[in-house]
Amino acid sequence: MRFSWSAAALSLIVQVACAENAHNLTSENVLALLQTMPECGRTCLLTTISASPCKPGNLTCTCENSAITDTTTECVLQSCSVKNQLTTKNITETLCQRPIRDRRGPGLRSIIAGLILATTALALRLASKINSPCGGNDGWSTTLWWDDAVIVFGFALIIPIDYASFLLSRAGIGTDVWTLPFANITRIQKIYYWCEEFYLAALPTVKISLLLTYLRIFPSQRFRYACYFVIGLNICYAIAFVLVSVFQCLPVHCAWNNWSGEHDCKCSNINAQGWTSAAFNVLLDFITLGLPLPQLWAMKLNKRKKFWVMLMFGMGFFVTIVSILRLQVLIEFGDSRNLTWHYVAVGYWSTTELHASVITASMPSIRHLLRRYMPYVMGQSTGGTGASGGQGVSTGRSHRTTIKSTKDITIRTMDSDEENIISLDFYNSTNRTAPLDACSSTNRNPTLDSFEGMNHSPALDSHDHTSRTTPGHEYRMSGNKRTLPLPSDDAYTHSTTETIVTAGDGAESARRKKRRGWF
Repeated sequence: MRFSWSAAALSLIVQVACAENAHNLTSENVLALLQTMPECGRTCLLTTISASPCKPGNLTCTCENSAITDTTTECVLQSCSVKNQLTTKNITETLCQRPIRDRRGPGLRSIIAGLILATTALALRLASKINSPCGGNDGWSTTLWWDDAVIVFGFALIIPIDYASFLLSRAGIGTDVWTLPFANITRIQKIYYWCEEFYLAALPTVKISLLLTYLRIFPSQRFRYACYFVIGLNICYAIAFVLVSVFQCLPVHCAWNNWSGEHDCKCSNINAQGWTSAAFNVLLDFITLGLPLPQLWAMKLNKRKKFWVMLMFGMGFFVTIVSILRLQVLIEFGDSRNLTWHYVAVGYWSTTELHASVITASMPSIRHLLRRYMPYVMGQSTGGTGASGGQGVSTGRSHRTTIKSTKDITIRTMDSDEENIISLDFYNSTNRTAPLDACSSTNRNPTLDSFEGMNHSPALDSHDHTSRTTPGHEYRMSGNKRTLPLPSDDAYTHSTTETIVTAGDGAESARRKKRRGWF
């Protein structure tokens, strides 16, 4: 009885539609589409149309009536399986001749651009740690450390995600789910499943690399303990959420097959899992970026150096903003039935976040590389924060490394934007000139050098200061009569205190000053 009623209704719809030439569809097209519609969907459609003010064959009225669309959708969701729902939706969209949506292009272009930038940043980071043979060097050398190894490992986890983005695009991500073959939906779900595992492992890995870089820069023991603690948090985050994601469904294959509802699966609340991991990730972003701020706050930086610090942390907070936007998309479209259309934003935000994280973690080393080859664009600190906060001054000139010594004073000039550094020898009247390589600007620790003028680590000192002077005193030397601010009472002050002197003072002049009580 139902079949006879449906056949009559179909015949009436086709006749009226052809008479009105609705949407430029021929009778054969309309009839073929209605016949391929699942029985449950066709029944819902005809029942809804018969109760509406629209004529049975007036497709324009039927397609533009939101009440008919909502009622039919509710009926189909209750009466049809998932696959029949998608088939019904696809046929009704075709009958109404709605355009096929596709937004794969912009997303792929953003992924390619992000991958190029991240790869370039990582390559520059590694290049800054490689010293070429020159002058007195005995061949090639590197200052690579664990932070570099960790970020290379993290980048290796990002590459499969970028490659998977192209596979997802080919399978149909970025289009409406009802336009895709069922096999493609399963394929997209499976690729997404594995991308999620790589994403949850890559993000904390890049953060750990940045924290290891902090350990190379800041010597404070309390700060180092804080870094170790945050590294532990990131390791726990990676282990916990990767395991939860891997076993989100039992058996595991249900993670990509359960969408059809045809399998006996037991799955956890995947949306809650995604929201929780994203929220913890944002929290770890804030902790990781905020950790060195007290150290940097105490430092006196000139405008150019402030610009580079602001640029690096600006990029870091951009990563945090992207994480928040990704979380917002997860919450907004967590229950979406059009997965392949709405979740394309999740994928693009995820890859953007990963690429920006690599760039942020590489910026200190990139600054060192720029200092090596373009010192004029780098700034200097106008004061330091040693134990007693020594102060100094710098210029924008750059010259080769030389050593000039007197009986009590050793003057070292450095081939970088760090100008002249003075070591005073108060207790030993013999010359003490520390051996410097001919390429000292390339032999120093790049990571420490990237924050030159911002740290006060003993590792940067080339001379051993064994005396302390009263801070704030100034002494006038003979020669060109320039005022020479001496180091304050901190053994490490000269790593952030830079002065400009000339070589016109000899040993005799220094001894005269000493006899007068100047030292």
